[in-house]
Amino acid sequence: MEYKVPRLVIWPWRSLFWRIFLWFWLAMLAMLITLFISFAATVDPSDFVSERRELFSELEVVSRRIEGLTQCLVHLQNFQIPGSGYFLFDLKGDLLGNSIISKELLQAYQKTVSALDPIIVFKQGVLVVGPHRVILNDQLYQLYLTKEIPRLIHWRVQQILARHWHLVIIALGVSFLLCIILARYLVGPIRQLQSASRKLAKGDLTTRVDSKVAQRKDELGELGRDFDVMAEQLEFLLNSKERLLRDVSHELRSPLTRLQLSLALARRKTPEACVEHNRIECEVERLDQLIGQIIRFSRIQHGVLEHGMEQVDLQELVRQLVNDGDFEAQSCHKSVILIRSSEIKIWAVRDFTSSAIENIIRNAIRFTPKESNVEVSLEEEAQQAVIKVRDYGPGVPEETLKSLFEPFFRVDETRGKENNGMGLGMAIAQSAISFHKGSITVNNAAPGLQVEIRMNLLEL
Repeated sequence: MEYKVPRLVIWPWRSLFWRIFLWFWLAMLAMLITLFISFAATVDPSDFVSERRELFSELEVVSRRIEGLTQCLVHLQNFQIPGSGYFLFDLKGDLLGNSIISKELLQAYQKTVSALDPIIVFKQGVLVVGPHRVILNDQLYQLYLTKEIPRLIHWRVQQILARHWHLVIIALGVSFLLCIILARYLVGPIRQLQSASRKLAKGDLTTRVDSKVAQRKDELGELGRDFDVMAEQLEFLLNSKERLLRDVSHELRSPLTRLQLSLALARRKTPEACVEHNRIECEVERLDQLIGQIIRFSRIQHGVLEHGMEQVDLQELVRQLVNDGDFEAQSCHKSVILIRSSEIKIWAVRDFTSSAIENIIRNAIRFTPKESNVEVSLEEEAQQAVIKVRDYGPGVPEETLKSLFEPFFRVDETRGKENNGMGLGMAIAQSAISFHKGSITVNNAAPGLQVEIRMNLLEL
C-alpha cells in the first residue's frame, strides 16, 4: 500500500530553520551589544566628541572676551549659557568670581593644570575642557569650560553611533548572512533526510540520501549513513520476501499439476469416493488460484509485461468487466450494474488495468448481501478517469482501511462468513494502479464499502 505521509502546517516561528537562525542571530546581536556597551563604558569619551573643535573655539572666544575687560575681578557666571559654565583660575589655583567649584572641576583642574594645550576630561557626568591661557591685567589665568552630561553610557553610545553608524549596519548585515548560512548548513541535511524518508515510506526502496550528506564528518553525516544502511536492509528483506513467494509459487506449480492428474486417475479407479475426490479437487483449485494470484502480484510489482502499454478504451473495458461480474453474481442472487459511464481512453497495460478492476468488482460481489447490487461508475474528473465500485456489505472498521491493500490481509470478524478470499485481490489492484501512476482509495459508504480508482487520461 502507498502510505500518505502526514504533513503538518509548520508556521515560520516553529520551523527549525528559523529557530536556529533567530537564536544564533539574537545571541550574536546580544554579544555585539554587550561588547559595544563595554567599549563605550571604558573608552575615553574625549575621543568621541564630534564637537571637539567647536568646544576649543568656544573656549578661545570666551578667553578673548575676558581679556577685553578692564576690570580684574569679573563675575564669570555672567558668561554662562544653559548647561555650560566657564571658570577662571589664577596660577595659585584659586577660582575667580562667585561660582562654586565642584569636586569634578577641581579634579579636572588638578589633572590638567600643567597641560600646555586645552584637553578634554570626563569626570562623573561632567565634561571639562581646558585650560586655556588668559592674560588679564598683565597676569596669567587659566580658563575652563564645563558641560554636564547626565547619562554617561547613553551619551557615549550616541556619540559612537553618530560617528560609526555605517559599521553598525555592516555588522548587522554580516551577522544576518552568517546566521542564514549556518542555519542552512544545519537544516539542509535534515530536510534531505526528511525527503528521503518520505520517498522510502511511499515504497521507493532505492531511495538513498544525497552523497553530500553521507560524506559529512559530523553527526548528521552519520545519521545519513545509518539511513542508507537501513534502506538497504529494507530493500534486501522485502526483495527476499517477494523472491521467496515467487520462487515457491513457481515450484509448487509442478507438484500441483501432478496432484491434479493423480486426482483424475483416482476418480477412475475409485468412483465410489466421489465426495472425498470433490473435496480434494476444491482445495487443489483453491491452491492453484492462490499460486496464480501470487505470481500475478509479483509480476505486476516488478513490471513484467506480457504486452506493452497501449491505448485502452476504458468505457468498453469497464462494461465488459461489469457484464462478466454480473454473470457470476447471478448465481448468488446478486447483480452488478453500471450506473454511470463516460467515453474515456487511457494509456495503460490492458492486462494490469483489467486485473485491478476485476479484483475490486469480485471483492464487492463477495461481500454485498443477497438481493442487492454492486454499483460501478466511470466518470471524468480533473483530467482523470475515476472508477467507483460500491457494495452494500458490512464495511470495515476505519482503523483497518489502510491495511486492506496489504497482501494476505483479511478482516474476518467484520466481513462475515463470505470472507473466504485469499487477501491478494486488493493488493493486486493497488500494485496495478500504482504501476500506472494512479491512485486507489477505499472508504466506508454506510452501508457498504466504496473503492475509488483514479488514472490519468490519455494525452492526445
